[in-house]
This record gives sequence, structure tokens and C-alpha cells, in this order.
Amino acid sequence: MSDLMTGTCTYDELVNKYANFHVPAARLYVNGKDVVQELELDIRSVDITLSLNTESTAVIRLVNLYDRESRSFDSKVKNKLKLGTVVEVGIGYMSEIQKVLKGYVAALGAEFGENTCLVVTVADVRRLMMTGGVHHVLHVVDNYSDAVQTILDQYSSLCTAEIDATSDQLDRPLSQQSTDYDFITRELIGRGRCEREFFVSGDTVYFRESCKEKESICTMEFGRELLQFSVETGYVDLQVNVTGYNQQEQNIVTATATVKQVEAQSSVLANTPVHNIVDPEADTQDKADLRAKAYAGGRQALGKSGRGTCVGLPELIPGRFVEIVMLEELANQKYYISSVTHRMDQDGFFTEFEAGGGN
Repeated sequence: MSDLMTGTCTYDELVNKYANFHVPAARLYVNGKDVVQELELDIRSVDITLSLNTESTAVIRLVNLYDRESRSFDSKVKNKLKLGTVVEVGIGYMSEIQKVLKGYVAALGAEFGENTCLVVTVADVRRLMMTGGVHHVLHVVDNYSDAVQTILDQYSSLCTAEIDATSDQLDRPLSQQSTDYDFITRELIGRGRCEREFFVSGDTVYFRESCKEKESICTMEFGRELLQFSVETGYVDLQVNVTGYNQQEQNIVTATATVKQVEAQSSVLANTPVHNIVDPEADTQDKADLRAKAYAGGRQALGKSGRGTCVGLPELIPGRFVEIVMLEELANQKYYISSVTHRMDQDGFFTEFEAGGGN
């Protein structure tokens, strides 16, 4: 799975790899074994939603398992995919399947009708981190990344961690009074304590520098693999001021960052609007600069968005760039993928994606 985070490909390579995108297929792996073939499962549809900012899920609908006389689903399948089972989900074509999600069976349900389905929902580790309750913990660590490593060690059955170490030197224990997910995403990243992004891809959870993999997965051409695309760039003009206080040196610390979506835009106001942030934890110049930069970057990213639909491509994942070409100057650029939905049903296999922060 890690190859998806670093690999690149051309359209011709994808055509050869997936035999011209014929015969879509999906797989479920339990303990490394393909249970679709083992149990001869009939998959009616698969919806895999991969996200940079929240949990990723796969919803699989299985048909021809319901016995109307006994009024029950096949017990072998229910036992194999019981709640809590660790599952890897693969999607692609008969020529090659790519694993895109590792998680656990978070829900098991049924849809009764003309095509009665057993519905299996697989969620990644972030759902556990969100629903595991509020933790009251003091992390005695040297830096923020050490605290993240301590938390993620608890979830080793579902993922391996890839962490970019932070250079801060903490002079007191770090207090956690929230869920593991909120602590990392809101208390550490959201408040600008460290400039990192936190997400899961395949079987790896990342706490890393933002937009770290600069190279595009591929170049997508409208009318070829790219079937539909829309883009919007919003007006952003803002100055961010951060004020903190260094108790050791007894002085005020300030930092400033400006946000402008494009240099060619016209200024609506005579003076650039200012957003002031008072942060007691910004007690050094580096911390204040980081806080200002993090807030400014977040506002700029919200001002640009793209949305597209293409033929089914397992290679498209959040946390990577994709380059759009053969449209118009407004749209032809690199985009950072924030979410992907792989959908496979009787109509075929298509991938929808959302992206922002083109550069």
C-alpha cells in the first residue's frame, strides 16, 4: 500500500496495468486471505471513501447470501466478517487489484428487498480514535511528535505509524483531555502547535509535514480519463497577527503572515483586513511564526477547490497531488487531493475526487 504514497504513473501505464479498464473487481482480505474468492462472494456494490480530514470507510453490499426459508444470511460469511474483524479492502480490475484501505468491521447491516444485501462497513483507525472516549493523560515527552507516537502505538493492529519528528523542546508534561483524534488534530495541529497533517492511507497513519509528496501521481487529461471537472478560486485578502509572551525574557512576541489567493486579484478594501490571535503558548518567535503561518495557510487552502470524476483509478488517494491539463488556465494546475470516492456497481467503476490548494 505504501507505493500509492510515493508512486507515479502515466496514462499509458495505467491502461496496460488495468487492461484498458475492463472488468472492474473488488476484494476483501482477512488475515491476508481473499475471502471474496474463498467464500465465492457476490459483490453488488462497493463505495470506498478515503479522506484527508476524517475517517475513511468502505461500504460493501453482498448479495445471494440470504436464505428465505431459514430467513437468515450465510453464517460462514457473518462469522468471517463479524464486528471488529480487521479487513483490507482492494479495488481495481481483474488484471490487478490495489489495496486502498485497512480497517475493521465497524458495522454489519442488511437491506431487504428484491436484491437483499448483507452490508459490511469497514472503517479505518480514525473512527476508533474518535469514539474511544475522552482521555485524561499527561504525556511526559520531549516534543509533540513523541506524544503522537505514544498514542498511535495503541493502534498497531490496524496500522503502522510514519511520523515526521517535531523539533520543539517541551519543558513541562503535555496534558491531554480529549479523544486521541481531537488531541492530535485540534490541540496539536489545529492550534498551530506543530505544522503537520494527520491522516491514514492504506495501512499507514501519517503525522507528517503538509503536502510532503510534491510530485503528482499522474497527469489527467479532460476527455481521456478525466470525465468531469469543476474548479473555484475564491477571494482571500487577510493579514494574520499573532501575539504571545516570553516569560523567561519578559517580552512580547509577535508574528505576521499575509494571505492573498492570487497576486492578480483586486483589493476590495483600502486596507487589508487583520485577524488578531492572542496565544499564550506562542512564547518564542519560532512558535509565533508557526502559528501565524498555519492559520494563514488554512485560510488560503479554503479559498480554492476542485472536484472531478474519472475512470476508476485506485492510484488516486488523499495526501497526493494530481495535475489537470487540457482545460483552461484557470483549471490547468496541480491540486492536492483531500478526498476520494471509489464507486463500483452495475454501471462500472468510477472515481470521484475533491482537491484544493493548487500550486
